[in-house]
Amino acid sequence: MAHPDDDLFFLNPEIRQTIRAGCPVDTVYLTAGDGGKKNRAEALEYVDRREYGVRAAYAEMAEAANRWERSDVRADGVRVRSYRLADAARNTDVRLTFLDLHDGLPRGQEANSLLRLFDQDKKSIEPFQSTASYTEDRLLAVVSALVRLSRAGRILTMDHDNASFAFGLGGGVDHADHGVGARYFRRVGYALGVPVSAYLGYTMSPLTPNLNPGASAEKDEVARWYLANRKCRATGTCANATAYKGPLQKDWSLWIHRQYQQNHRPPRAGEILGDVGRTTYFTGREPSQCLHAATGPAISGTADIRGCDGSAAQKWDMRKDGTIRPRLDRDSCLTANSTAVGLERCEGGRGSQRWIREPWQSTTWKRSAWRIMGSDHRCLFQDDRELPTRWDDRARQNPELKLSGCGTQPRPELYWRWSG
Repeated sequence: MAHPDDDLFFLNPEIRQTIRAGCPVDTVYLTAGDGGKKNRAEALEYVDRREYGVRAAYAEMAEAANRWERSDVRADGVRVRSYRLADAARNTDVRLTFLDLHDGLPRGQEANSLLRLFDQDKKSIEPFQSTASYTEDRLLAVVSALVRLSRAGRILTMDHDNASFAFGLGGGVDHADHGVGARYFRRVGYALGVPVSAYLGYTMSPLTPNLNPGASAEKDEVARWYLANRKCRATGTCANATAYKGPLQKDWSLWIHRQYQQNHRPPRAGEILGDVGRTTYFTGREPSQCLHAATGPAISGTADIRGCDGSAAQKWDMRKDGTIRPRLDRDSCLTANSTAVGLERCEGGRGSQRWIREPWQSTTWKRSAWRIMGSDHRCLFQDDRELPTRWDDRARQNPELKLSGCGTQPRPELYWRWSG
């Protein structure tokens, strides 16, 4: 999770059902959720109240007493603050772990935001609490270690496809920490072979309520325990706390009636569909991104990534001779150049027009996807770092098609699905 309480509003009732089914749950919060508060004392109090609230909410979901024991973990050499639910009368295994990075604020504008790390504006970011600064490699290593320690069978996270970052309830934007944090969790899942499920954040606000009355009531109850304990922590009256009875703020009242998983559709006939999706303020909610050819026959042309639209420009043949040809012009071949990929007239035996499909391999996460590798051992790569500079920026609506070293570790940017 990006912040303490994202899980309660965007992933519930899935988490509650998982706990009630007797499954272990280990929730990792990347940021402290400090809200960018400048006064240090106020920020620390705000963070403490949010943490106290989520602990109470998890205890309620587990039908357990709100008793927790400090149980820090070491992940890739970093000591990470962690708590385990300590009600011995309940057979539950629930852990909450806090990396304590800065809340990056909705547009990612905070000086040490996850977005600044992801778009490489900064090589490392300082945490809100603790002394360990994080490069991207270190963050991925620590999160990977936490996933391995938990023996996770699946990773639930936020929407890793949204690229328009701001606060809003109109359906076009989401918090930068949600989108970037989810991209990091997805990358860890790919590397470790742990299935990843993504859930919409702010963007689900205008969608049709899809939880039945019973599920909404349960989600509402959890949110009210969270809010009650956030409030009582400030006044020292939590010993007698009951679930909050007042009206919920507008965004919360929308979210308790909704839970939407972000699903990628399968490729249609001829489509080469990337594993990296992209939604923005201008493109709507469909994340699918396809390999796209220049329209019309051409001796030389372009190939790029665009939103899947079912057009002839997005239909391809993968032939036994290793060539990849647009159905618009079967005399043109996808060609690897020194730094990019284009379309050129097919020439028999030309190495730069030969491609090998290497299948996804994992014993723990079964899926049909391939790396598409050229003769020089470079792969088709979906570069997801080029994001719109503002939520209302019309540029960078799609990942950029590049060639990259295939590497030894699975990454979402390297995998594609094709339907002949």
